[in-house]
Amino acid sequence: MTSPALARRNGRAPGMSTLALADGTVVAYRATGPVDAGTTVVLHHGWTQDHTTWDDVVPLLARTLRVVRYDARGHGRSDAGRSAATLDQLADDLADVIRVTAPTGRLVIAGHSLGGPVVLAFAARHPDLLARVDGLALVATSGAGIGRDILGLPGRVTGPVMHVAPYVLGPAGRLPLRRVTRFPGVLAPALRIGLFGPGAATATNRRRTAAQVGRSHPPTVAALAVELVGHDMAAEIRAVGSTPVAILGGTHDVLTPVAHSHALAAALPHATLTIYKGAGHMLPYERTSELVAEIEALARPAAAAV
Repeated sequence: MTSPALARRNGRAPGMSTLALADGTVVAYRATGPVDAGTTVVLHHGWTQDHTTWDDVVPLLARTLRVVRYDARGHGRSDAGRSAATLDQLADDLADVIRVTAPTGRLVIAGHSLGGPVVLAFAARHPDLLARVDGLALVATSGAGIGRDILGLPGRVTGPVMHVAPYVLGPAGRLPLRRVTRFPGVLAPALRIGLFGPGAATATNRRRTAAQVGRSHPPTVAALAVELVGHDMAAEIRAVGSTPVAILGGTHDVLTPVAHSHALAAALPHATLTIYKGAGHMLPYERTSELVAEIEALARPAAAAV
């Protein structure tokens, strides 16, 4: 069967496969690891990021597990689609990706940042697929109130900003731009602030993060920013039920500070909570081996049953 063609919003997608989502939007993905593995790990990246967020994680996971990672609509190499993106839509996209790339076998799903709410919405909207999931990893993310304590600022400062944010971001969603910038190098210096813990804002980490931001689609990320500012996943969290969950955060994360990880843990009392001292928001880069170990532990019950 011929793979669907990307619109090449960001040029070619070397080394990637493609699939069409339910509404016809074409996304790019990579599948790595043993094809006969009993468990597939599906990785969802964060806002303005893409599948390369997981570049350090995948080689370690793929030693024993099959790994699927993809660029969400409007991110990386994937097409943006015709309508504004929402968390529910991204959750349905995740279900589409799983049905195409991992139609059978057990699953572990990890969501970083934006990926956390997407995974929670997936759990609520697709109980048939959740039944195949042995574990969820919620990585440097939030279940509600994102932005209220961003950059460590007090609520009296962030509150008014978050209140007007939808009115500012809404018009940005109508900009006729295909990507943030063709020159991601201009973004790299600013990424020293906010994304990384002490010592982790290396030139390499800033450069590859900036490249991801540069590839993102302004209308898509503007629409999702509005969604994230107002999101409250209380109902979706309840839908997780008894599915094992690992919640991972960093003490120096100023985008989704550790209070958000603790709030998730309080709402999911059966979950494990791990906070990495000195780590920032980009845990896949900053705490690679530890993150791999957490995901492998979620997959272990299925592996033991084989």
